[in-house]
Amino acid sequence: MQKIMNNWKTIILIVSVVSFLGAMPAISSAQQPVNIRFASFKIGSGHYVMAGVISDIIKKYLPSGSTADALPKSGGLGNPKLLAAGKAELATTFPPAAKWAWNGVNPPYKKKIRNIRAIAGGLDRYWHLGAIKQGIDARGWADVKGKKMQIRICTQSKGSLSEFAARQILGEYHISSKDLNAWGGDLSLKGFKEMVPGLKEGAFDAFLMLATPRHPTWTELSIARPLNFVNLEESMIAQLSEKYGFLRSTVPAGMFHGQKEDVVTVGFPTCILVREDIPSDVVYKVTKAIVENKDKIAAAYKAFGVFDAKTAWKPEKLGGIPLHPGAEKYYRERGWK
Repeated sequence: MQKIMNNWKTIILIVSVVSFLGAMPAISSAQQPVNIRFASFKIGSGHYVMAGVISDIIKKYLPSGSTADALPKSGGLGNPKLLAAGKAELATTFPPAAKWAWNGVNPPYKKKIRNIRAIAGGLDRYWHLGAIKQGIDARGWADVKGKKMQIRICTQSKGSLSEFAARQILGEYHISSKDLNAWGGDLSLKGFKEMVPGLKEGAFDAFLMLATPRHPTWTELSIARPLNFVNLEESMIAQLSEKYGFLRSTVPAGMFHGQKEDVVTVGFPTCILVREDIPSDVVYKVTKAIVENKDKIAAAYKAFGVFDAKTAWKPEKLGGIPLHPGAEKYYRERGWK
């Protein structure tokens, strides 16, 4: 009997201790060191520079002993996959790529990635720009389709965002690689270093790929041969926005050699994603660090100068990815959302 009573006392003691511990407030992750791996792009790229500066800044906002490191990874298309696999906590990407990842658009994503959340968008400007050599009787891709033109279009290397976007844009005009081949042309996938020599040697008639302000390759191409830059129709821009997450964007006149007028096309800014399971207090501090240090970041990565914290939370700048609760809390406290 005494043994039974002792057992009951032990059980009661254990239950009391567990109840007491359960009633205590949990230790906030903000009080403990955290390790942030920030997936960006290759060493020397703008995204790597930006991620490096942001990593240095956010360490000052996180608890003592925390680490934050920029990782030279696979860029806009590959980074959502790293978040999905738990190989990074933060990542740079683009709204279209984020939308494709969320919806499982294949290629490049074989399944939906739903463990991602957004922190901020509108970090810079990218355009998906098209141009056709002067002397070719086509003002745009609709002419190429309508005339079934023998034209050799060049975009970036296989697996790049430029390649996927080029195929999507041409696809909306009902132009496939097979069509181009049947008309005597093709869609070439090349690195930047091959483009200017190829244009000079007559290997390419047109280009359809990413551009940034004063992009060096686009600048060289426009100097090497006179180009007519392609405007996209408003109806086509609307389709591309709805289907793939692109935004209507304008390349200002004079951005590239011989470009005398604004060019209306599609584009997007960079955005930063985070894993869904990262604690809200950590994400709050990361968001705060980015917003409060625009000048420092822009000093290293000039394109960041267009960042507008008041609109950084808007869905179109994030590919429709839901905001992380920690980021949302910060924007609401500032009265921006």
